[in-house]
Amino acid sequence: MARPIDPEKRAAILQAAKMIIERDGYQSAKIAQIAAEAGVAAGTVYLYFDSKEAIAAALASEFFELASALTRKHAPQLTEPNGVENYIDAVVEFAIANKALLEQLKPNPKMAEDEYSKEKRRELQGQMISMLQDQMDKGIIDSYDPRGLASLIFGIMHSVVMGVVVFKDYPREIYRETAAKILRKALQPSATA
Repeated sequence: MARPIDPEKRAAILQAAKMIIERDGYQSAKIAQIAAEAGVAAGTVYLYFDSKEAIAAALASEFFELASALTRKHAPQLTEPNGVENYIDAVVEFAIANKALLEQLKPNPKMAEDEYSKEKRRELQGQMISMLQDQMDKGIIDSYDPRGLASLIFGIMHSVVMGVVVFKDYPREIYRETAAKILRKALQPSATA
């Protein structure tokens, strides 16, 4: 008879894996270390995850779920006063909180290439597309291809995160001010509306 899955053990394994991957890097992380940190036997880890890659995929999926919640919260308010700045600040704070995982995703893109993570990224983009289309339909912002605009917004946010959090190229304020100015211009109502 198969043992029931314990959500608390699964969460403990993922938390332990996240800590080890952040500390030692993805390549150096071992299932035995993850098990020891989670307080379970190595064999128990395999009841929940087939491999280290499956653990990484679960971590990436959690990351995209949190990013999706962030988008649902802030994207509908982009056209409000300080809406763009609030979104930028929230994304940067999220990235700072997840900096070590982001640094591992960058050199190991396969960490986020499982089907669940891909689906979460599609959902994230779909949420933004839907919100943008709604605002275009109402004349709140200029008309564009909403998929292209969503991709550009995410591209700008990615550049901000990489520049501010990962590479620390320029001060946060420079990225914030420049990205906000670009996004506010793009999100202005149509001149013909």
